Amino acid sequence: MTFDCQETKRHVHEYLHHELSVQEVSEVTAHLANCDSCETDYDLENFVNNSIQDACSEVPPQELAERVLGNIRKMQAGIGHN
Repeated sequence: MTFDCQETKRHVHEYLHHELSVQEVSEVTAHLANCDSCETDYDLENFVNNSIQDACSEVPPQELAERVLGNIRKMQAGIGHN
């Protein structure tokens, strides 16, 4: 089976996250190597995934963490809860 553009685009997310079978990886890789349109979609998906990963790996400032925990404790105690 050879993946067409629709099939390749449907599997790009899983491809980037190593969630495909060996055969599916082979099909997507082969298609991306020969299709500029799908390669552009792959590059965009890869950029978005990397941006999300980078943003999620940032550690919040200690002051923010303390304020959030303080607010959670107040809510648990029923203070300031509407």
